[in-house]
Amino acid sequence: MSKLFFYDSPILPSGFSFPQSYLHLAQGSDIPDLEPWKFLFLTMPKSLNYYGAMLEQYPDKPLVPFAIIADKSGLYNDGYVVLACFDGDDKGGDPKVYFHDYSNPKRVNWADRYSLVNFTEWLRVAGEESARYKAERAEDKSE
Repeated sequence: MSKLFFYDSPILPSGFSFPQSYLHLAQGSDIPDLEPWKFLFLTMPKSLNYYGAMLEQYPDKPLVPFAIIADKSGLYNDGYVVLACFDGDDKGGDPKVYFHDYSNPKRVNWADRYSLVNFTEWLRVAGEESARYKAERAEDKSE
């Protein structure tokens, strides 16, 4: 496996730290297959590209992207990119997870924005989402 990328401390929001559950998963030998989700720690260029995009889109709300869906088939989200991002304002070490959906790029009220309580909950939801996605793909191929 190539070197994992977790951004460099100077570009991360002050006081932010990745959840231990995320780091443990990333540094383990068995990274789960959560297709259509892909972890951004596997590719520095994509990580930096989307981190910069979030800084531009939400200058007052630091978001740290960690996973992406870029389903070119259009089965998921009509092919639009979706990012899962840690709340960079959370200094507690187990930040909320917010989503940025490129099909709906409007400004948001963060208090009303859909979020998950932490990475562990995101991992559970992503696993369920992955199972549905794979089942739909298999169904489409069998038709």
